[in-house]
Amino acid sequence: MKSTIFHNFKIEIKKPEECSEEELAEFHKKVIKSGKVLLIGLLPRIKNCAFLAFCYFENNLIGISSIKKPTQSYLEDIISKAKLDRNYNDLNFEIGYSFTEIKFRKNGISRELKQNLLKEMQFKQGIIFSTTAIPSSQKFLKDNGFEKRGESYNGENDIGITYFEKELKNTNK
Repeated sequence: MKSTIFHNFKIEIKKPEECSEEELAEFHKKVIKSGKVLLIGLLPRIKNCAFLAFCYFENNLIGISSIKKPTQSYLEDIISKAKLDRNYNDLNFEIGYSFTEIKFRKNGISRELKQNLLKEMQFKQGIIFSTTAIPSSQKFLKDNGFEKRGESYNGENDIGITYFEKELKNTNK
């Protein structure tokens, strides 16, 4: 586990197996609150993540994000929708499950969580991607070396979803 202080917020980055059942349950609740995920099999997908990011204010969980390890069927769906010239085996990790409570938005929490997650990925290899229709998230991805690929598409919850990716290069060599 890595813990940092950002303004008055406490940021923690953990592997799912380092989390208590209570932490996993709270993370799960925030993902559901985002309203943008398939609920069937959600908890096992959360437990399968590479890393989970938590942001606390006065011991209350107010923001989350993660590095997901997506399934083959999900990857094939993204590749098809975005019309990518990729095989599902090419894609290894995804930034996702990002959510911040409304009254805490515009404080840079999501950006800080994702930057901390990306630091954890510096010793990994492969391709990390993210899909988003949110302009501030798209700006974050561009600012952090992600490139837009494929075509934008509409999803169940958003229109104009754009795919971004970045190659991870193990900096520990």
